Amino acid sequence: MRWTRWLLIILTLLVLLGSGGAAAQEVRQGDTCLIEAEEVVASNLFVLCRLLTIKGQVQGNLSGAASVIEIGGSIMGDIYLLGGELRFNGTAGENLHFLGPVLQIGPQARFERDTGDLVSLSLSTSLDAGADIPGSVTYAGYELNLDGRVGGEVNFWGAALKVSGTVEGDVNANVGDPNNTTLAGWLNLLFPLFWDSAVQNPGLIVASEGQIAGNLRYTGPAAGLIEGAVAGETVFTPVSFQPDLSQIIPEEQPSGRELGLYLSQVLQELLTLAAVGFIALAVAFRPLQATARQLRARPLLGVGAGLLFLAAGVLVLLALILVGSLVLIILARLQLYGLTWAGSLALVVTALGGAGTFALVVAFISRVIAALVVGRLLVEVVVGDDGSPRISYIGLMVGIVVLALLVSLPAVGWVVYLVAIVWGLGAVPLAIQHRLRPAYDRAPALPFRLSAAESPTAPPPPILDDTRQAPGMDNLPPGFKWWND
Repeated sequence: MRWTRWLLIILTLLVLLGSGGAAAQEVRQGDTCLIEAEEVVASNLFVLCRLLTIKGQVQGNLSGAASVIEIGGSIMGDIYLLGGELRFNGTAGENLHFLGPVLQIGPQARFERDTGDLVSLSLSTSLDAGADIPGSVTYAGYELNLDGRVGGEVNFWGAALKVSGTVEGDVNANVGDPNNTTLAGWLNLLFPLFWDSAVQNPGLIVASEGQIAGNLRYTGPAAGLIEGAVAGETVFTPVSFQPDLSQIIPEEQPSGRELGLYLSQVLQELLTLAAVGFIALAVAFRPLQATARQLRARPLLGVGAGLLFLAAGVLVLLALILVGSLVLIILARLQLYGLTWAGSLALVVTALGGAGTFALVVAFISRVIAALVVGRLLVEVVVGDDGSPRISYIGLMVGIVVLALLVSLPAVGWVVYLVAIVWGLGAVPLAIQHRLRPAYDRAPALPFRLSAAESPTAPPPPILDDTRQAPGMDNLPPGFKWWND
């Protein structure tokens, strides 16, 4: 189902960024855009604002982008919005499409069309108690909280799904591991800085007050918590991302079972890092060596550089998506549909390629660099360094073994995992900074030379002993003297 998820994301981006029509429209732009309660926009409305508030009525479609969006009025057509946060507590005539971090559907939200759908690509989407979506809900992101009513089916691709309201159709979900709370912890550190909300841990929860009139089908690493009523069948498909050696260990040996779980995790880390590391070292031996050398020379600075590089990478990807989306929206408003579709495809390919490359560096290359630094140091201490490439390969293998053993520890493994990622990432900006330093800063020092005052002087030339007399000097009168005698 992975291809279905990416297809959904691509289609959502195309719908959000390429939507447009030949109908008349009104454009609002500026720092603050306000549609008063008594105001009526008798056409489609396109917005580019920092703060957007709609209390009145829009008789067409609403599209555009804003940092903070609050809708309490009526939108008679479809809604296509890109923003930081959308609080929808009004009326939608058709469907609601949103791309951004946070979407909140308030208790007063209503959809006039019986098949009005919600399509959301966000970090967090919540449907408050009292809100009613007559159609289906399609979501991709991190978490979806359903406290209201959904008249159709729910399709979910993310980490955390909680159903506390009523779903009249089926629920199809791909959820995360409830035991993995690392991402939720990081998001809860970042969310209060921008939004007044927090995220929940991964997994599926059907609360005691939740009701699902159709079937419940979900996949994930662990079974969900189902306390509410499910009228149809419940089908759970477990997925495992690591070899389970515990299945071959008898249940009556708890210590052996724990050892089996530990060894399975070690084996997974060992095989993964070895495959990525040796391929990377074979393809880019010199760049990887230079990067590891910079990290070894400045180990403490590598931690800070890694944090900055991680934050900068996320911001660059978000900026790329937002700027590209704004450009595509403008092209769509200008009815340049060929450029819009071509730009949409280019943006999707670029964003997915950039995100995939960045994820590869963060998840694997960073740990390979950390393992190479640690392993090579240990090898040099034990057997020395003869300067041959084999020392690097042996050091990489030793470092991978050490890192796999530490990362798989039950209590502190995740700490070692994060430190290895951040520390290894720090080598990248350090190597780039060293590469881009001015040439004079990298030039070797000139050989030592004495100054002119300190340098030894050559001896004077010898005095010529010319005793020959000039003509006429042999017959001078007695007592003759020259004028300077």
